[in-house]
Parts: sequence; C-alpha cells; structure tokens
Amino acid sequence: MTITAVVTPAGIAQRVLFVSGDPRPGRNSFGPEAAYIREALAGSYVQVTEMASVGLAEICPALDVHAPAAVHIAAHSSFGGIHLTQDGGNLCIAHEAFCAQIARVRFPPRLAVLNFCDSTTLAAEIARTARTVISRPHALSDRQAQTFTRQLHRSLAARRSVGDSCKDAESRTGRPSARSPASCTARRGDGPCLLM
Repeated sequence: MTITAVVTPAGIAQRVLFVSGDPRPGRNSFGPEAAYIREALAGSYVQVTEMASVGLAEICPALDVHAPAAVHIAAHSSFGGIHLTQDGGNLCIAHEAFCAQIARVRFPPRLAVLNFCDSTTLAAEIARTARTVISRPHALSDRQAQTFTRQLHRSLAARRSVGDSCKDAESRTGRPSARSPASCTARRGDGPCLLM
C-alpha cells in the first residue's frame, strides 16, 4: 500500500520516501514513525510518500519512481537480515540482497536512514549508493525509533546539517551518546549537506 501526502506546491523536487517492512516479527508499530515524518515536514515543501509492508522487489522501482532526496527505512532486523513482506507473509531478507536493490536505483537518494536495530553493518554498503547514511549500532524500541525519527526530520526541516540533525535526534532518545550513538556515515562528507 502506498500513501502519498503532498505537503508541497506542484513541481517542488524535494521528496522523502518512508518504507516499512513487515511489522509482525518484532510486533513493531511503524505507523507512528511515518506520522512523525509527515508532522515534522508539514509546511516545509517536502513531499512524503509512505510504503507499508514492502517486499524486496518493490524497493528499487519505488526509489526510481519517486526519486527521493531521502529514504527512511523502518523494519525489524534479526539474524543478519531485515524483515520485509512477500506474498502476504514475513520474509527475512539478507543484508546483501537488500543492498543489491538499493545499488540498482537510477537516482540514488542523498540520505538513507536505516532506523532499525543493528543497521550499522549495512551502512557502509549503502553508503556506496547514498551520499549519507544514518544507522543504528544497537537495538532500539519502537518508542526510541519514533523519538529519533521525529527529531531527525524536525532538525532537517530546520535546515540543520545531517550530522547535527543526527546528534539532535540521538540526544532525544534517552540513550547515552558516548556509549551507543546513532552513526552518520558520509561518503563525501556531511559538511553543509542540507536536504530541505
């Protein structure tokens, strides 16, 4: 199911694609995370498109069709894979297969947010395609993921750099930053990279 919330005048090129995996394995709730992105970007002239319970084969075409500046991925992660949907059921997709889909896109996103447990191992591979990748080096609850998402997109909408936005969001999750901060991997440096 794809839901597009247009919060921009026609013709504005800034887009965010929110993709969520199968919520059943981790009993996750990805809807609020998508709502926080819409809320944070309301009035910012950014178009937000949501795709819930996606399958692996849907990811590359969606990125090509929507050509987002940022892709935000929420999913359950376990055993070296992320849980997506196939034929109405849960399917754990190996990180390598997921990376191969992202690498095939014609117009790579500038930012990939991998907002799921232990996604840092995937970040280096995704950074070959996306300019900047935000990943999670630890397990996190739905609430922490939602809090991180809300603040990250608020800071990006306020035109803060990706690195500063990541730090702002991490400070809101209640996790000690020195022990297990979110990781921001930049292929060509974060510097003045502003998405909005």
